[in-house]
Amino acid sequence: MIEGAVRIVGGREKKLHHGYPWVQRGEISEVIGSPTPGALVRVLSHQGEFVGIGTYNPHSRFPVRLLTLNEEPIDRSFFEARLERALRYRQQVVHGTNAMRLLFSESDGVAGLIVDQYADYLVVQVRTLGMERLKGLWLPVLIERLEPRGIIERSEMAGRSEEGLEPFAGTLYGEVPELIEIEESGLQFLVPTDVGRKTGFYLDQRENRRKLAQRVRPGERVLDLFCYTGAFALYAARAGAEAIGVDILPEAIDLAKQHAQRNRLHAEWVVDNAFEWLPRAVEQGLRFHWIVIDPPAIAKRQEQKDSLRWAIWKLVYHALPLLEPCGQLVVCSCAYALGIADMLDVVRLAATDRNTSLYLEEITLQAPDHPYLLQFPESLYLKCLWLRVQA
Repeated sequence: MIEGAVRIVGGREKKLHHGYPWVQRGEISEVIGSPTPGALVRVLSHQGEFVGIGTYNPHSRFPVRLLTLNEEPIDRSFFEARLERALRYRQQVVHGTNAMRLLFSESDGVAGLIVDQYADYLVVQVRTLGMERLKGLWLPVLIERLEPRGIIERSEMAGRSEEGLEPFAGTLYGEVPELIEIEESGLQFLVPTDVGRKTGFYLDQRENRRKLAQRVRPGERVLDLFCYTGAFALYAARAGAEAIGVDILPEAIDLAKQHAQRNRLHAEWVVDNAFEWLPRAVEQGLRFHWIVIDPPAIAKRQEQKDSLRWAIWKLVYHALPLLEPCGQLVVCSCAYALGIADMLDVVRLAATDRNTSLYLEEITLQAPDHPYLLQFPESLYLKCLWLRVQA
């Protein structure tokens, strides 16, 4: 039920018409009626013309999150249509796995909701108060259309606090095991549903893992930093490489070892802080043909960007001496705050400080089931630079 309306500053409706889904505080000129936090509101232009319908939360940095540009009811049929559209797209772009992102928030027209499928189970994240209040509409749609054995919510992100929401994790439907077995490119993985990062597995790196496996040659040595449960390392090991995975989480390394056993692959696993492990590896004279640097989102906001730049510089600076001549370096960032230009700049600085020439061979992004909406730059978050050291 729509509780009121929000009138926006003149001219700001253009970007909304073009597909940008957020309205910032300074773009609101008037709140009409008394919408409660999380309610549905109509968005009006400065002249009072209809722009769209979205959720409203005056406490958020982005008080309005658009759901539609049409005058239509936000009901179960609305979410059914959004889900069907998303499923049709995934059927075209996702292959060789039974795990994928089904709904990617604003990119799929459901601002604040993420739904990942892991085999017969769903993991959801609710990022906004508005989508929390609409749970009674979208949750039954997921159950009836997808018929999962269980649905668990992993809404523990820090951003919920500004929405007035407490972190939450718990089962919403059916029963969900602590570990869900999935398959990707013929490899078997176990997805932790209680303590795993993100929703349990880095689905967004799927195509980059496959690309690494295509490029690695038998006998090459591969270092997977921030390896989590070992996916990059195991793809490399299956391609015939000698792989080492490093992660600070003992429980992640325990799962990586299980993954290696399940897939009858060999890799070396190290529980350590990658920032501290790298200088020691240099002192030990270790050498690699490939190094994958894929840290978690150290900084998520623009004001934290300097700390993220410093972290990437430090990792690249200490990784470069470990590379063989013509060695390959894959540097990833899953933080929107650090754009491609920023990444190129900080990697260039690290290479210059090491008096090393680096060649950029390719830039890759998140997997296509995490669609990047051009009119919504924030939906492009994962960037990977594929680099080569001069011989």
